[in-house]
Amino acid sequence: MEMPHNIPVKEIMTREVCTASLEDSLLNASRKMLECGVGSIVVLDNGNPVGIVTEKDILEKVVSRNKTPSEVLLKDIMTTPLIVINPMTSLREAAQIMLKKGIRRLPIVNENRLVGIITDNDILSVSLDLIESNEIKNYKMLLRESEYEDVRFGKCEKCGKFYDNLVEYNGLKLCEDCAELNEG
Repeated sequence: MEMPHNIPVKEIMTREVCTASLEDSLLNASRKMLECGVGSIVVLDNGNPVGIVTEKDILEKVVSRNKTPSEVLLKDIMTTPLIVINPMTSLREAAQIMLKKGIRRLPIVNENRLVGIITDNDILSVSLDLIESNEIKNYKMLLRESEYEDVRFGKCEKCGKFYDNLVEYNGLKLCEDCAELNEG
């Protein structure tokens, strides 16, 4: 089975992206976001993606400043330049970009044309599905290799790194290296 970091984003992206134009009012864009059931809207200029307006933008740039949504244009509050990826970008790279840039959504562009969007929830959902499908196989394999009582996936409570083969040792979830150090 293909691991999550090798999957291109085109395999899990949402193809129907909620969009609006630069000159649209926030009121109309907000209504469109509600209709689409999403927390952001990609702003287009002559069909090309140029910015994004998120719930956070609305709170920071409109609500907190007591502005009237019908009087605010998307071009005045959108986040730009727009950070985008191409459809062949790997899931791992998309996740790393999101973490590094502190963003939760990445529009996907092919030759300046918006073809989809991926969110942190999309990546989490796929990751959980893949973990679930491999969890039993990995669990059984690790149990055979381990002398310890329990195996878990997550963060080592000693070194703080993430592992898929944590063991229970004296009430702590530890990676095998930290567990071995505690034995000696």
